Amino acid sequence: LSKCRLALPLDLAARMIHPEVFFHPGRADFDPTVAESEVLEVIAPGDALVRTRSASHPLILTVATLLGLPNTGKSEYTLWRVACRRDFPRPGMWCCVHACVNQDRMEICEGEGVEQTRIFVVEEDGDISTLWEILRLHRVPKWAVAKIPSFSDFVDTWVTGFQASRVYPLVSNDGLGEYIVVSVRKCEKGPPLLPVNIQEGQWEPCDHAWFSLPRYLLRFGELVGVPLQAYDRMNGQQLVPYQA
Repeated sequence: LSKCRLALPLDLAARMIHPEVFFHPGRADFDPTVAESEVLEVIAPGDALVRTRSASHPLILTVATLLGLPNTGKSEYTLWRVACRRDFPRPGMWCCVHACVNQDRMEICEGEGVEQTRIFVVEEDGDISTLWEILRLHRVPKWAVAKIPSFSDFVDTWVTGFQASRVYPLVSNDGLGEYIVVSVRKCEKGPPLLPVNIQEGQWEPCDHAWFSLPRYLLRFGELVGVPLQAYDRMNGQQLVPYQA
Protein backbone atom coordinates (compact mmCIF):
# COMPACT_ATOMS: atom_id res chain seq x y z
CA LEU A 1 0.00 0.00 0.00
CA SER A 2 1.48 3.34 -1.11
CA LYS A 3 0.00 6.76 -0.42
CA CYS A 4 0.69 10.26 -1.71
CA ARG A 5 -1.00 13.60 -2.25
CA LEU A 6 -2.01 14.84 -5.71
CA ALA A 7 -1.82 18.54 -6.57
CA LEU A 8 -5.15 18.20 -8.38
CA PRO A 9 -8.77 18.74 -7.27
CA LEU A 10 -10.82 15.58 -6.96
CA ASP A 11 -12.74 16.06 -10.24
CA LEU A 12 -9.51 16.28 -12.27
CA ALA A 13 -7.81 13.52 -10.29
CA ALA A 14 -10.79 11.21 -10.87
CA ARG A 15 -10.77 11.91 -14.60
CA MET A 16 -7.00 11.43 -14.73
CA ILE A 17 -7.31 7.82 -13.54
CA HIS A 18 -10.04 7.04 -16.11
CA PRO A 19 -8.71 4.65 -18.78
CA GLU A 20 -9.67 7.04 -21.60
CA VAL A 21 -7.25 9.58 -20.08
CA PHE A 22 -4.63 7.50 -18.28
CA PHE A 23 -3.93 5.36 -21.34
CA HIS A 24 -4.18 8.12 -23.96
CA PRO A 25 -1.44 7.72 -26.62
CA GLY A 26 0.00 11.05 -25.47
CA ARG A 27 1.03 9.47 -22.16
CA ALA A 28 4.26 8.25 -23.76
CA ASP A 29 5.28 11.89 -24.26
CA PHE A 30 5.65 12.56 -20.52
CA ASP A 31 5.77 9.17 -18.74
CA PRO A 32 9.33 7.81 -19.09
CA THR A 33 8.24 4.33 -17.96
CA VAL A 34 5.84 3.87 -20.90
CA ALA A 35 6.87 3.52 -24.55
CA GLU A 36 3.32 3.15 -25.92
CA SER A 37 -0.25 3.15 -24.62
CA GLU A 38 -3.64 3.04 -26.29
CA VAL A 39 -7.29 2.35 -25.60
CA LEU A 40 -8.44 -0.64 -27.67
CA GLU A 41 -12.12 -0.64 -26.69
CA VAL A 42 -14.34 1.47 -24.44
CA ILE A 43 -16.67 -1.12 -22.88
CA ALA A 44 -18.52 1.57 -20.92
CA PRO A 45 -17.55 5.00 -19.53
CA GLY A 46 -14.74 4.32 -17.08
CA ASP A 47 -14.33 0.71 -18.28
CA ALA A 48 -11.97 -0.12 -21.13
CA LEU A 49 -9.62 -2.65 -22.66
CA VAL A 50 -6.20 -1.06 -23.12
CA ARG A 51 -2.65 -2.04 -23.85
CA THR A 52 0.76 -0.66 -22.96
CA ARG A 53 4.40 -1.31 -23.73
CA SER A 54 6.90 -0.49 -21.01
CA ALA A 55 10.04 1.52 -21.67
CA SER A 56 13.48 0.41 -20.50
CA HIS A 57 13.65 2.92 -17.67
CA PRO A 58 15.97 2.74 -14.62
CA LEU A 59 12.98 3.00 -12.26
CA ILE A 60 11.38 -0.13 -13.72
CA LEU A 61 14.66 -2.04 -13.63
CA THR A 62 15.31 -0.97 -10.02
CA VAL A 63 11.85 -1.99 -8.81
CA ALA A 64 12.00 -5.29 -10.70
CA THR A 65 15.42 -6.12 -9.24
CA LEU A 66 14.39 -5.28 -5.66
CA LEU A 67 11.19 -7.29 -5.90
CA GLY A 68 12.84 -10.21 -7.67
CA LEU A 69 10.50 -9.95 -10.65
CA PRO A 70 11.27 -11.65 -13.99
CA ASN A 71 11.24 -10.34 -17.56
CA THR A 72 12.54 -6.89 -16.69
CA GLY A 73 13.73 -6.21 -20.22
CA LYS A 74 10.83 -7.48 -22.29
CA SER A 75 9.23 -5.09 -24.75
CA GLU A 76 5.98 -6.92 -25.56
CA TYR A 77 2.60 -5.32 -25.09
CA THR A 78 0.63 -5.87 -21.89
CA LEU A 79 -3.15 -6.06 -22.10
CA TRP A 80 -5.24 -4.51 -19.30
CA ARG A 81 -8.89 -4.33 -18.31
CA VAL A 82 -9.24 -1.01 -16.51
CA ALA A 83 -12.45 -0.23 -14.62
CA CYS A 84 -13.32 2.78 -12.46
CA ARG A 85 -16.07 2.96 -9.89
CA ARG A 86 -17.45 6.08 -8.29
CA ASP A 87 -18.29 6.28 -4.56
CA PHE A 88 -16.29 3.15 -3.75
CA PRO A 89 -15.12 1.94 -1.27
CA ARG A 90 -16.84 4.91 0.41
CA PRO A 91 -18.99 7.80 -0.85
CA GLY A 92 -16.79 10.54 -2.29
CA MET A 93 -14.01 8.13 -3.27
CA TRP A 94 -13.03 6.84 -6.69
CA CYS A 95 -11.56 3.37 -7.22
CA CYS A 96 -9.82 2.18 -10.38
CA VAL A 97 -8.62 -1.40 -10.98
CA HIS A 98 -5.87 -2.12 -13.50
CA ALA A 99 -6.24 -5.86 -14.13
CA CYS A 100 -3.80 -7.70 -16.39
CA VAL A 101 -5.40 -9.80 -19.12
CA ASN A 102 -3.95 -13.05 -20.45
CA GLN A 103 -3.76 -12.41 -24.19
CA ASP A 104 -4.15 -16.08 -25.14
CA ARG A 105 -7.22 -16.83 -23.02
CA MET A 106 -8.48 -13.23 -22.70
CA GLU A 107 -8.92 -13.80 -18.98
CA ILE A 108 -7.97 -11.53 -16.10
CA CYS A 109 -4.78 -12.64 -14.35
CA GLU A 110 -2.36 -11.34 -11.71
CA GLY A 111 0.20 -10.27 -14.28
CA GLU A 112 3.87 -10.93 -14.90
CA GLY A 113 7.05 -9.10 -13.94
CA VAL A 114 6.51 -5.44 -13.09
CA GLU A 115 3.17 -5.48 -14.92
CA GLN A 116 0.98 -6.54 -12.02
CA THR A 117 -2.73 -6.12 -11.33
CA ARG A 118 -3.17 -3.14 -9.01
CA ILE A 119 -5.79 -0.83 -7.53
CA PHE A 120 -5.81 2.96 -7.27
CA VAL A 121 -8.09 4.89 -4.90
CA VAL A 122 -8.55 8.67 -4.98
CA GLU A 123 -10.17 10.78 -2.24
CA GLU A 124 -10.70 14.51 -1.80
CA ASP A 125 -8.20 16.17 0.55
CA GLY A 126 -9.18 19.83 0.82
CA ASP A 127 -8.29 21.57 -2.45
CA ILE A 128 -6.20 18.61 -3.59
CA SER A 129 -6.53 14.81 -3.52
CA THR A 130 -5.02 11.76 -1.86
CA LEU A 131 -4.01 8.78 -3.98
CA TRP A 132 -3.47 5.20 -2.78
CA GLU A 133 -1.89 2.42 -4.82
CA ILE A 134 -2.63 -1.13 -3.67
CA LEU A 135 -0.38 -3.87 -5.06
CA ARG A 136 -0.01 -7.44 -3.90
CA LEU A 137 3.63 -8.46 -3.45
CA HIS A 138 4.58 -12.13 -3.23
CA ARG A 139 7.27 -13.11 -0.72
CA VAL A 140 9.14 -9.79 -0.91
CA PRO A 141 11.40 -9.03 2.11
CA LYS A 142 10.75 -5.84 4.07
CA TRP A 143 14.26 -4.50 3.39
CA ALA A 144 13.56 -4.62 -0.37
CA VAL A 145 10.21 -2.85 -0.01
CA ALA A 146 11.91 -0.10 2.04
CA LYS A 147 14.40 0.55 -0.80
CA ILE A 148 11.76 0.96 -3.53
CA PRO A 149 11.97 4.51 -4.98
CA SER A 150 9.47 6.95 -3.50
CA PHE A 151 5.95 6.53 -4.88
CA SER A 152 5.16 10.12 -3.91
CA ASP A 153 8.15 11.55 -5.83
CA PHE A 154 7.25 9.57 -8.93
CA VAL A 155 3.60 10.69 -8.79
CA ASP A 156 4.61 14.34 -8.34
CA THR A 157 6.83 14.12 -11.42
CA TRP A 158 4.10 12.27 -13.34
CA VAL A 159 1.41 14.87 -12.51
CA THR A 160 3.75 17.74 -13.47
CA GLY A 161 4.40 16.07 -16.82
CA PHE A 162 0.69 15.35 -17.27
CA GLN A 163 -0.22 19.02 -16.70
CA ALA A 164 2.38 20.13 -19.26
CA SER A 165 1.39 17.52 -21.85
CA ARG A 166 -0.96 17.65 -24.82
CA VAL A 167 -3.33 15.35 -22.92
CA TYR A 168 -4.10 17.82 -20.12
CA PRO A 169 -5.97 20.42 -22.26
CA LEU A 170 -8.10 17.58 -23.62
CA VAL A 171 -9.15 16.81 -20.04
CA SER A 172 -9.40 20.31 -18.55
CA ASN A 173 -10.90 22.08 -21.58
CA ASP A 174 -12.29 19.55 -24.06
CA GLY A 175 -13.96 17.07 -21.71
CA LEU A 176 -11.86 13.97 -22.37
CA GLY A 177 -13.10 11.33 -19.93
CA GLU A 178 -16.49 13.02 -19.53
CA TYR A 179 -19.83 11.69 -20.79
CA ILE A 180 -23.36 13.01 -21.11
CA VAL A 181 -26.28 11.15 -19.56
CA VAL A 182 -29.54 11.44 -21.50
CA SER A 183 -32.93 10.39 -20.19
CA VAL A 184 -36.45 9.71 -21.45
CA ARG A 185 -38.88 11.64 -19.26
CA LYS A 186 -42.26 10.44 -20.51
CA CYS A 187 -43.70 7.73 -22.78
CA GLU A 188 -47.40 8.49 -22.31
CA LYS A 189 -48.35 7.37 -25.83
CA GLY A 190 -46.30 4.21 -25.91
CA PRO A 191 -42.65 3.27 -26.47
CA PRO A 192 -40.36 5.37 -28.72
CA LEU A 193 -40.59 4.96 -32.50
CA LEU A 194 -38.12 3.35 -34.85
CA PRO A 195 -37.93 4.14 -38.57
CA VAL A 196 -39.24 1.49 -40.97
CA ASN A 197 -38.90 3.50 -44.20
CA ILE A 198 -37.36 6.93 -43.73
CA GLN A 199 -38.06 8.11 -47.28
CA GLU A 200 -41.75 7.33 -46.92
CA GLY A 201 -41.90 8.50 -43.33
CA GLN A 202 -42.91 5.11 -41.94
CA TRP A 203 -42.27 4.51 -38.24
CA GLU A 204 -43.29 1.87 -35.74
CA PRO A 205 -43.06 1.55 -31.95
CA CYS A 206 -40.17 -0.48 -30.61
CA ASP A 207 -40.91 -3.58 -28.56
CA HIS A 208 -41.69 -2.40 -25.03
CA ALA A 209 -40.39 -5.63 -23.48
CA TRP A 210 -37.11 -5.14 -25.33
CA PHE A 211 -36.74 -1.43 -24.57
CA SER A 212 -33.85 0.19 -22.79
CA LEU A 213 -32.62 3.60 -23.89
CA PRO A 214 -29.05 2.51 -24.79
CA ARG A 215 -30.40 -0.39 -26.84
CA TYR A 216 -32.94 1.89 -28.54
CA LEU A 217 -30.33 4.54 -29.43
CA LEU A 218 -27.95 1.93 -30.86
CA ARG A 219 -30.74 0.40 -32.95
CA PHE A 220 -31.93 3.83 -34.10
CA GLY A 221 -28.42 4.78 -35.21
CA GLU A 222 -28.07 1.47 -37.04
CA LEU A 223 -31.33 2.01 -38.95
CA VAL A 224 -30.51 5.57 -40.02
CA GLY A 225 -26.87 4.77 -40.82
CA VAL A 226 -25.32 6.89 -38.06
CA PRO A 227 -22.92 5.05 -35.72
CA LEU A 228 -23.65 5.90 -32.09
CA GLN A 229 -22.07 5.03 -28.76
CA ALA A 230 -24.52 4.43 -25.94
CA TYR A 231 -23.97 2.54 -22.69
CA ASP A 232 -26.14 1.13 -19.90
CA ARG A 233 -23.66 1.86 -17.09
CA MET A 234 -21.20 4.57 -16.12
CA ASN A 235 -18.26 4.52 -13.71
CA GLY A 236 -19.22 1.10 -12.42
CA GLN A 237 -22.85 1.99 -11.72
CA GLN A 238 -25.81 0.57 -13.63
CA LEU A 239 -28.15 3.13 -15.18
CA VAL A 240 -31.91 2.74 -15.07
CA PRO A 241 -33.48 1.53 -18.36
CA TYR A 242 -34.67 5.01 -19.42
CA GLN A 243 -31.15 6.49 -19.16
CA ALA A 244 -28.10 6.17 -21.40
